[in-house]
Amino acid sequence: MERWQFIESPNGAWYWLCSDVISHRTKTSAATFATRTECVTDAAASGYRNSAFGAARTAPGHAQGKRRYKGSRPRMERYA
Repeated sequence: MERWQFIESPNGAWYWLCSDVISHRTKTSAATFATRTECVTDAAASGYRNSAFGAARTAPGHAQGKRRYKGSRPRMERYA
């Protein structure tokens, strides 16, 4: 399983890195990007969303937000 991270540096540039299950860095972006969208697009060319984690998240039968209690609001989550 891979873990993908999208990081914004203090100067506003974005880069990505990919780690394996024991947190060893396996891949990293060769450049930085002006926007997060550009960064995610570059990561996709390197296997982002094709990894086991990305595939499991969109697998058939995977229910998201199925339970909702009276008076509660759905939690807002950020995805790449």
